Amino acid sequence: MTTRRGQRQGAAGGFTLVELLATLMVVGLLFALVLPNLGALVPAARLRGSGARIRSELEWARSEARIQGKRMVVEFDLDRSMWRLVYPPEQRLTRDEDESALAERPDDWVQLEEDVRFAGAGDGKSGLATKGLYRVAFDEYGFTGDQVLVLDLKSEPMRTWTLRIHGLSGRADASESETGEKPLPPVLGEGAF
Repeated sequence: MTTRRGQRQGAAGGFTLVELLATLMVVGLLFALVLPNLGALVPAARLRGSGARIRSELEWARSEARIQGKRMVVEFDLDRSMWRLVYPPEQRLTRDEDESALAERPDDWVQLEEDVRFAGAGDGKSGLATKGLYRVAFDEYGFTGDQVLVLDLKSEPMRTWTLRIHGLSGRADASESETGEKPLPPVLGEGAF
C-alpha cells in the first residue's frame, strides 16, 4: 500500500533478534580484547599524571621566584611519596596573624597518586638520593642546579618517569623508561661556562 505522499506504508521499523545478538557478540569481543590491556595503561597514566603535576609545580615555583625576586623551594619526601611547595618566610604565618591569612596559599604536603613513588632525586655531583627529604631551590633569579627527579611504580619498579631540570635555562625535560633507567645530569665544572 502507498500513502498519499508516495511513501510505502509497511511493517514497523526495528531490529531483529539476530541483529541484536550479533551486535552484543561484537561488543563482547571488543571488551574481551581491550579490558586485559587496559590494566597496563592505567598505572602508566598515573605515573605520567603525577610527574606532569610535579613538573608544572616546579615551573610555577621557578616563575614565582623570578617574578617576586624571592627564593622558592619545592620539597620532596622520598620516604612518604609526598611533596610540597615551601613559601618564603615573609609569606608564612607569623605569631600575630591567624590562619585565614594563608587560606589562599596552603603549605600542605601533596601525596603522589596510588602506586606511584619517588625512586630518587639528585644531581651529578651528589648522586641519586633514595631516602629522606630532597629540596629543589630556585634563587631570586629562578636559577637552580641541574637535577633529576625519578618516579616509578610500586607494582612495576622497572617503569620509570624521569624529570631532568636544567638549572640555568629553566627547561625541564621528561622521559619514560621501561628498563628502570635512572639517569643523572653530568657534573659541570668551572670550564663548562
